[in-house]
Amino acid sequence: MELTLNLHALLLFHTVASTGSVTAAARKLNISQPAISAQIRSFERQHEVVLFEKKGRKIALTPIAQRLLQLTEKLFALEEQIRIILEDYHRHPRGKLRITGNYMATSVLIPRWASLFKQKYPEVAVKIATVNSGQALESLLQYETDVAIFGHDGLSDQRLQSLYCLELYRDTFQFVVAPSHRFANQGIAVEAVMKEPFIMREEGSTTRKRLIELCEENNVLPPAIELEFNGLNETIQAVVAGYGVSFVPSLAANRFIQAGELAEVIVPVKKTITNRIMLAAHDPSLLENYVRDFISIALNSLGQKSK
Repeated sequence: MELTLNLHALLLFHTVASTGSVTAAARKLNISQPAISAQIRSFERQHEVVLFEKKGRKIALTPIAQRLLQLTEKLFALEEQIRIILEDYHRHPRGKLRITGNYMATSVLIPRWASLFKQKYPEVAVKIATVNSGQALESLLQYETDVAIFGHDGLSDQRLQSLYCLELYRDTFQFVVAPSHRFANQGIAVEAVMKEPFIMREEGSTTRKRLIELCEENNVLPPAIELEFNGLNETIQAVVAGYGVSFVPSLAANRFIQAGELAEVIVPVKKTITNRIMLAAHDPSLLENYVRDFISIALNSLGQKSK
């Protein structure tokens, strides 16, 4: 006999499992604790499983509950995506494009692509969010965005296997200073550069990780980070103002160098540090036509063809 799943009971289980207690779940769902407990017990009896076990004052997931939680996370993420799509349909009947990118992408690449897109689709609403690379990918996996653009900095390839994903560009990094700095346009040993005060992105950012990678590769101690920002543009602007050294993506630095606001420091290193700029989306066959067109605009601007 085929069993019928009670989706409401699954939601109750999911909320208890993800919040860690019946009390927290009741508060979140605005349902009484006895009602939640009763429905979960009914679900357990119906399917002859045990989902929770007591561990002191806390509850723990049984092995079968851990497996179910992995699936309910996907299930209710999809439910949330359906809700957003329906809400957006009424708010934006002509469509809404959600783009999430890391700081380099949203400051250097996406503005031009978004402008070209709006010229073709003036009636489609566009929302652009700036986060770090890991958060950009996670927002796509959680169906919170349509297109994610991020630096591939060792993020697990397994997370990309379920997505339409391609490399847009392979960027390099460079050391930069203000044009008045004594290192401007000079060849300087990596050991000497690392003794200067640095202005950098926050810990966990792709740029910061690449700097540490370069130091390890060249057997030098990392520099002292005297100024730290959560944005790439802020980091560059601080260097432009005349203080310290920074290590930034070439795509972001080039326009400032060409404008005479920054100067490169030529630092011989054992290996050039690169960063893969990736574009990811869900199955293109399931995307709206305008989302696929945005991807084509991005690829065409870089001399690539959409697949």
